[in-house]
Amino acid sequence: MSFRQSLSVFLLLALLLPAVPAGAQDPAEPLQKVVYLTFDDGPKADTPELLAVLDALDVPATFFLMGASVRMYPEHARMIYEAGYPIGCHSMGHKYSYLKENVHHIGMDFPRFTALMREVVGDDFKTDLYRFPGGSSSYSGYARRYVADQGYAWFDWNGLTGDTLPGMNAEAIVEYAISTAGDSDVIILLAHEGKKKTRDALAGIVEHYRSLGYEFRTLSTDQEERAILQRCPAPMRLPALNPEAPAP
Repeated sequence: MSFRQSLSVFLLLALLLPAVPAGAQDPAEPLQKVVYLTFDDGPKADTPELLAVLDALDVPATFFLMGASVRMYPEHARMIYEAGYPIGCHSMGHKYSYLKENVHHIGMDFPRFTALMREVVGDDFKTDLYRFPGGSSSYSGYARRYVADQGYAWFDWNGLTGDTLPGMNAEAIVEYAISTAGDSDVIILLAHEGKKKTRDALAGIVEHYRSLGYEFRTLSTDQEERAILQRCPAPMRLPALNPEAPAP
């Protein structure tokens, strides 16, 4: 076959074969495996110890903070922020009945939380991340849509450390996290601040997933993360992507 004939065949195949869209996963490549390590209910008195463990493990995490806890430990909220970890809103007071009574009570927490965080860490603070206290399943469908309509992404989880269960130690937490996450390629793992047993379990959790080729990442609503999160079975909802809209 002449060079001209070979070139013609190549060009014809290039036209017939579907292109991989920009930012999409190439089907010829193995799927990226990701763990999103998340901490609820902080900051706490021992937040510095948790940050030291994360730093030693060189592992990122996403923090869902409560307004009441930020007021109690403002210096620790500042430490989380200055360390570069993403911070989401986990309500002002974690009061289930109040939040479920009226969907607008959830919405009122957003500006209050942002204003408080700006008092603590500076006017540059912003977030579009939210986690329902107790998880989204006990809230109405309208409440779940409402949060996204306000420009916030809410996230539940598909893996749990079980660190709020009685009788759990570090070894049991590692086993519980692995078993609840199963074989999912994309895992949002729920943990809580203020627990030494959770800090002690982190090395085992991180070692396990890194040995299987998982990458640890932080939650966000940018396009790269959306492409990964669409493969995650955890309940979540992200707001419509509108690059011209100002961040909350």
